[in-house]
Amino acid sequence: MGQGMATNLIASGFQVTAYSRTRTREQETIEHISESLEKLIKENVVQPADIEGWESRFQYVPEVEALKDCEFILETVGESLELKKMIYQKLESVIGAEVVIASNTSGISISLLQEQLTRKERFAGMHWGEPAEISRYVEISRGKETNEQTIEMTVQVGEQCGKRPTVLNYDVPGLISNRLMYAMLREAIHLVETGVADVETVDRSFRNDMGWWATIAGPFRWMDLTGLPIYAEVIKGLFPELNNGTEVPNLMKEKVETKTKFYDYSKDSEEEWESVWSDFSHDIRKIVDKYEKRVKL
Repeated sequence: MGQGMATNLIASGFQVTAYSRTRTREQETIEHISESLEKLIKENVVQPADIEGWESRFQYVPEVEALKDCEFILETVGESLELKKMIYQKLESVIGAEVVIASNTSGISISLLQEQLTRKERFAGMHWGEPAEISRYVEISRGKETNEQTIEMTVQVGEQCGKRPTVLNYDVPGLISNRLMYAMLREAIHLVETGVADVETVDRSFRNDMGWWATIAGPFRWMDLTGLPIYAEVIKGLFPELNNGTEVPNLMKEKVETKTKFYDYSKDSEEEWESVWSDFSHDIRKIVDKYEKRVKL
């Protein structure tokens, strides 16, 4: 995720300073950025002149202290409160008093993370989507003590990166997209665990239904377009039947414990899926851009 974010920032004209606790990722990151930028040029997302000499606008630093001159901080370390707390303490000891710190977290409360800071008002959530270098998605969340200047600055950064920022009215675990997605994931696993269908069949059904319309219409627009009354009737009978478990499903536990996946991949097929996903992301952006000219999305 961090590599994709760096690519997007560079392609958008920013000077990027990257810090990672794993120094060995430096060369890997540079290679990822270079390859991703080449693809953005190939897909006409950016022009060669826009990224000429990009290497001079990117540096990888070994210590948090080297971030002292940064004007905006994006944190995307692992989902650990203690780890983030340690990073924030180091950051606040070196950066300017007005510098915004934005966390890419989607699972930890922004208000809870905010408690770890001395200057709580300059902290916000800024959750990016994959692939970060091409996706329009970014959700911005305020904590209890986040000020409007911080939100405005974070929105501006998102817009300059070509995103369509979504701003939440208040902090909620999982934000919007993850709450919707995880409700779907829970039901998908439940259908497999109860024997309704296998993994491939559930995937196929989802892809050929919601996967068909969800890029252009959200759930409310879709209900408007296809008839609200019928949804109200279906809800009466269906909601009581939906899974509302609060524990990690056994099927998920099994996959995690055995270090297996829902599908069997050879190395080549997994790489091909990653390539297809990247190509599809570029193609779908072109389609959405086309229809944005006709309706406000």
